[in-house]
Amino acid sequence: MSTLEFGADPFFTIINLFFPLMFFTIVGLIAFGVIKSSRSYSKTSNTLKDLQRFASQLADDPADETAERLADYLRGVDSFSIERTRMEPFRVALGCYQLVMESSTVREETKERVGRQYKRLGILDGEKFADEAPPRRRSSSSSHHDIHHNHHDHM
Repeated sequence: MSTLEFGADPFFTIINLFFPLMFFTIVGLIAFGVIKSSRSYSKTSNTLKDLQRFASQLADDPADETAERLADYLRGVDSFSIERTRMEPFRVALGCYQLVMESSTVREETKERVGRQYKRLGILDGEKFADEAPPRRRSSSSSHHDIHHNHHDHM
């Protein structure tokens, strides 16, 4: 009669290798996602701070030099992602654009440079999202309440 040893069966050997490998793969993917999202959030926060500084300067004194610095800053930006859950950087960027374009002290050449950077980054294409409320996640109880509330409004 042969006895079955736990480590001798190829099935158990595969399971013993597979589960730790899957565990570390899943943990690694989660860690990668957290790091990537925190870097993206940090980059967006830095962009927001920079744009707020430009907006403040342009609101106080819409000078051609400030608009030139804005165009140079935007030239160094690789991409400007528009996130529906975080629209502040986009709104501030649009505000800066309006301040530059409406200023009589900013030269036309500078306005064109700023406009080219905004078009390159796609900021003007996203203008339709600027006034939208961020998407909200609703629980089943609140949506039930809204349905009940709306039902009484229509009666």
